[in-house]
Amino acid sequence: MKPKILRTYNSVWKVEKVLYGIQDIPLPIPLTYRQIGFFAGGFFLVWILNHFPPFSLLDFGLVEYLFLPGLFAWFFTKQLLDGKAPHRFFTTVLQFQLSPHYRNRYQEVSDIKKPYKYSDKVGYRHLSYEERGEADEH
Repeated sequence: MKPKILRTYNSVWKVEKVLYGIQDIPLPIPLTYRQIGFFAGGFFLVWILNHFPPFSLLDFGLVEYLFLPGLFAWFFTKQLLDGKAPHRFFTTVLQFQLSPHYRNRYQEVSDIKKPYKYSDKVGYRHLSYEERGEADEH
């Protein structure tokens, strides 16, 4: 197992609770409460979707109620999207899509009808291929 680099000690004290067995029956793999919660959420989602066509026309018992919730739990607990947990990533994408999109340096612009005017002169440079009539090698 590769050692984990810790930049702060905050993650050291955040230990997930793990379920190793139910009563005296050991589970084949240890499960965290978070994995169990996502499995239950996936199970509930499949159960709801089974009441609406075209999902209600399919009947794949084990696939629907064991494999799909297990895949759902694995994806939402083990994978990262853009360095974030998938449910946090999807909420930020949804939040961005529902925002007004009028932003300047990540802050909302209050009045977009007034054109922006620069207070000083704006400097720019000419490209070198315009002067010589040929492209730069670099």
